[in-house]
Amino acid sequence: MKKVKVDNIDVSIIRALYENSRISLSELSAMAGISITAVRNRLMKVLKYGIIKRFSSDIDFSKLGYQVHALTGIRIEPRFREDAMRRLLNNWRVLKMYEVTGDFDIVAEIIAENLLDLREFLTTEMYTIPGIIKTNTMIILKSYVTLNPFRSKSPTAARE
Repeated sequence: MKKVKVDNIDVSIIRALYENSRISLSELSAMAGISITAVRNRLMKVLKYGIIKRFSSDIDFSKLGYQVHALTGIRIEPRFREDAMRRLLNNWRVLKMYEVTGDFDIVAEIIAENLLDLREFLTTEMYTIPGIIKTNTMIILKSYVTLNPFRSKSPTAARE
């Protein structure tokens, strides 16, 4: 894929939106030192080229009654791969799926109301999907703050 050309102002807008996707155009304008119209045009450019795919929220599912958050590695027979992935993504418990290298083909991010609900999903619902060979589930005990990808790339900055 071809790299999209962006300048320091584009990066500062992307960085600000990464940290707070609800920031207003006027705040972005003041921060970047350009007009609101220029901010809007630059924002449309980064959206058009898929640099920003969507705006989303960071949800605390435990406050909605989902006490279990897990990652499940899934090995799928190649001939069933597309159907299995589609069926998994249609399950309300599956938040995201990642195609990965290693022992598994897919890692699914899953929520469940409790351990019994997770067990039901893993042992009953998931194993009715043709092609699933093996799974390995890891319950997330604690989530840490996501590191900002716009932090310094300098090795000395990591030690500070």
